Amino acid sequence: MNQRVKERIAATVDRALPQLKALRDELYRHPEIGGEEAFASSRLTEVLAENGFQVSWEYGGIPHAFRAAVSAPAPGPTVALFAEYDALPELGHACGHNLICAAALGAALALRAVLEELRGTVVVFGTPGEENLCTKTTFAERGLLDEADAAMMVHPNPVTCASGRTRAVESLQVEFFGRSAHAGTGDQQGINALDAAVACYQRIQTEKARCPDTNVHGILNDGGQKASVIPGYSSLKYLTRAWDMEGLRALRAMVERCAAAAAAETGCTYRIHNNEATNRPMLTNERLSQVFNRYLLSFGESELLHQDVTGSTDMGDVSWRIPAIHPWVGLHCPEIPLHTEAFAEKTLSPEADAFLSRCSGAMACTAAEILTDAELLTRIQMEFERSRKP
Repeated sequence: MNQRVKERIAATVDRALPQLKALRDELYRHPEIGGEEAFASSRLTEVLAENGFQVSWEYGGIPHAFRAAVSAPAPGPTVALFAEYDALPELGHACGHNLICAAALGAALALRAVLEELRGTVVVFGTPGEENLCTKTTFAERGLLDEADAAMMVHPNPVTCASGRTRAVESLQVEFFGRSAHAGTGDQQGINALDAAVACYQRIQTEKARCPDTNVHGILNDGGQKASVIPGYSSLKYLTRAWDMEGLRALRAMVERCAAAAAAETGCTYRIHNNEATNRPMLTNERLSQVFNRYLLSFGESELLHQDVTGSTDMGDVSWRIPAIHPWVGLHCPEIPLHTEAFAEKTLSPEADAFLSRCSGAMACTAAEILTDAELLTRIQMEFERSRKP
């Protein structure tokens, strides 16, 4: 890609920055949890449509999802940008998704401005509910992303990390079924399901210490409503994380053993099921990541760490379907973790302004290079085919 295209991309991002910041601020003041993002989806598609993107609303039949595409005069490959825009219950945009979608929009607008210099198509996928619905997983499983030759998104983080591994994650609900009775007069007739849940929780706490380099965290979801009633039903919710799917299966087997033992101990029955989608670990395309990293540094990023991220994302499922990256770009606040009120406030800071500028420019330049360099795309695809082999 020639220098003139990069300069035009940078100039477009600079002009769009007030609009991107305004959108970020609007979403911060109007947070919507996964599945309810009517406002965010509407604002994003409104801007994309005004700038010549052909928008498909409710894409894949999913409320508030969208596909927005624009094509260069010359045919060529397709590059996908992903926009997340869901917030967290009670915490708002404590995961910074207001920045994710604004950066995707900035990159899309910059690519639109240099479209005559490119070949192929730019697609923005709006994906609701990363925190709960995992729309990208649904899209990937149904082949709705297969038009793309490469895909990318950025995620805010306390510090900047190149796209690397993330953990696979499984969401489990463990239910226990006993028999309700009056706590004062019928305690001999009742079978206490809460006792089973507590016993299961304690067993898992012990067992998970024997599973190194994994993460298991659960909550009591339902333990009864009144102290005067022996609860006939209880449930736990767990997220289990491991670096590969084999590790995830081992954690599920551990939870199954603990639940079975707790049920037998208390006289209850039990059931375990998935209450959210399972996400695969991120399969970063290193060739694609190197191009993005180069541009991110050229747009002013000062430090770029290379380390795995212990969290999880539905972008992992995308990365096993098409070549993809998911870099974590810092707001330079190592003392502030994600999913906190302090991090939500940080999305309105000068560091967040820099995030929008750098990430919009770096994604746009990365996409532009793919859309003008057939040899680069071939190398990206060859790596992808090799990396998926056992």
